[in-house]
Parts: sequence; structure tokens; C-alpha cells
Amino acid sequence: MENLLRVQTEAFTLFIIVILWFSGNRRSSTESVAGFLVFRLFLASTAAMLVIDAVSWQLDGVPGSAARLALHIDIVLYYALHSVPAALFILYSDFQVFMDDARVRKLSRRLLPVLALMALAAISSPLTGLLYVLDEGNHYARGSAYLYFVAIEYGLVAIGLGLVIANRRRVKGRVFFTLLAFPLPMVAAGIVQMLVFGLTLLWPATALFLLMSSLNIENRRSKTDHLTGAANRRSLDEELDRRLEQSKPGSPLCGLLLDLDDFKSINDRFGHEAGDRALEAAASILLASVRADDLVARFGGDEFVLLFEGKGPAGVESLVTRIEEGFRLHSEQPGQPFRLAASIGRACRDRTESADAAAFLAELDADMYARKRLRKGA
Repeated sequence: MENLLRVQTEAFTLFIIVILWFSGNRRSSTESVAGFLVFRLFLASTAAMLVIDAVSWQLDGVPGSAARLALHIDIVLYYALHSVPAALFILYSDFQVFMDDARVRKLSRRLLPVLALMALAAISSPLTGLLYVLDEGNHYARGSAYLYFVAIEYGLVAIGLGLVIANRRRVKGRVFFTLLAFPLPMVAAGIVQMLVFGLTLLWPATALFLLMSSLNIENRRSKTDHLTGAANRRSLDEELDRRLEQSKPGSPLCGLLLDLDDFKSINDRFGHEAGDRALEAAASILLASVRADDLVARFGGDEFVLLFEGKGPAGVESLVTRIEEGFRLHSEQPGQPFRLAASIGRACRDRTESADAAAFLAELDADMYARKRLRKGA
């Protein structure tokens, strides 16, 4: 009965992962390559662990040399791959926080030696008994170094958790709490599984996290500009209507409209790839300049809109100064072929004024062009 329940749980969990895998096929073209691959590897490694774990329970205690060899191979694979989901959680969290493919690639290279060490311990275990042993009846038992293995794995999870918590302000609340859905249930499931031998909780808990992440990613992707990582026009329209409606007297909704200076010249002189890099750099600077609950959206072409609440005139100018400083520092980097700068329109409104989104955007646009003319006149 216990074995049947375990098989049913793992089969249902695997079914969820298969659905997530195929639902992801249709959206790979609009996602960062690193982000897409990390999530796919997360799905694949969790599915592999479910299958390997199910096979080990079927082979455990089966007599005969062939069953013993098959069980050795299965358990070695289990321990060799066991830390991969934890490492992928670090990469996944890093990408969700920084949205930077290069960071993910660099971090993955740092994690490879740790995974190689864990795999080496697994491969040596049939001879050394480090992670597991099989008795004469082909029954599995934990090895002498099993607790060290668990400590290293929990260390990987702690690194991912620390990364998320340390960068709490860089991610929105929904993303933050979704990322917490891996380490906390995973640690709890692992502890219960260690104390009560025979339970299968770890991989279903991991699959639950993947399901939550998929729903969250799907929601974000439908509202995200795939080139820059900023919100898209659809998200801007929805948020602007909502925030204007909810704005309060004394705590107005403020906005900035940025138009990159000489963007056409960048495209003409350095090519469209350089133009894409300029847009990506601008979005990165804007996202780094605002709070997690503020909105940075690509308005179209080389224009971006920022929405934020409660800053007042002094706060608005402080944010503009921070953005302009970010553009200046980027332009002064060695080997940077083009200068990054923008004309920035400002506007603030609360519910005592008109709550019309089109009028608000028109006000931003008019202020931006007025400032652009002044800059050119100067």
C-alpha cells in the first residue's frame, strides 16, 4: 500500500512536470536564452530525480546480481544528480534578480566544481560506502558521509536563499515570495524525509515550486518587453489606469518619459545590434534606479516610461539625477562606442486632478519635448 502511494505521488508529480515542459515550448522565442535554459534544466533534472527515485524503490531488496548492479547504477545516478536542482535554484534566483545572461553563465562555471565533487563522491560510493551501502539482501542504507552530503546541499540552498533575501528590493513581492517557495518547503521536506525513511516529499515539493514559478513567469512574460526586460506597453496601460485610480491626495502618481538622445545615430553609425545594446543598457540603468514597486516600461522605440508614487518634486528630481548619473557612468566605460543620454519629461497627478491615462501620457510627452528643445538650444 505504501509503495503504491509512493508510485502514485511520483507519477502525478511527473505528469505536472511534463505539462510544464510542453507548455514552455511555445514561449522559448520570447525569453532570455539563459533564463529559458535554466528553467528547462530545472524541470528535466527534477523529472530525472523522480524517475531514478521510483526505480530505486522498485529495485530495493530484489535478490540477484543483476538487480544489485542495476540498483548500484541507479543510486549512483541519484546521488550524482541530487545537487543539480539546488545549483539550478541559485542560477534561477540570480537570473530573476538581475536578468543578466552573462551573470548566469559566470555563476554556472563557479558551481560546476561543487557538482563535480558531489558526482565523484557518488561514483566512489559502491567501493567506499561514502553515501550509501547495499547489504547482502540488496537493501539500501545511508553511508558514512551522508550527513556531509546533505550539509553541502543545504549550503547550496542557503546560498540561493541568501541571494534572494539580500536583493529583496530588486524584485517585486510576487517574485520574491515565489522564490522562497523552493528553499523553505525543500528544507522542511528534506528534514522530514531524513527522519522518516521511505517518505517521498523532496521532489514533489520541488515540482510544486516549479509549477508556481511557471505561473509567475508566464504572467511576467506576457507583460514584459523581451529585449530589455522592462514592462511592455500592455503592462504600462494596465498599471497606469490602476495607479491613477488608486492615487491619493498628498501622495500623487508621478511619471517620467525618457527619449534616448541620438538613438537613430547609434543605429546608423554602429548598427542595429549596438542600438539593441543601448536599449538594454538604458533599461538596466532605469531598473537599477527605482524601487521594486515602481514600474519601468518600454513605451515604444527608444522611449521608456517610469511610474512611481509619493516622491514629490524633490524626489522626482533626485530620481532624474540618479538616472542621468547612471547614463554618464555607462558612457564613460572604456571601449564604449556610443554616448547614452536622454531627454526626460516629468509629470505628477493625484485623484483630485483628472485621472485620464491618455492626458497623463500627453503631459509627459509635452514636457519631454520641451526639455529636449531646451537641451538642443543650449
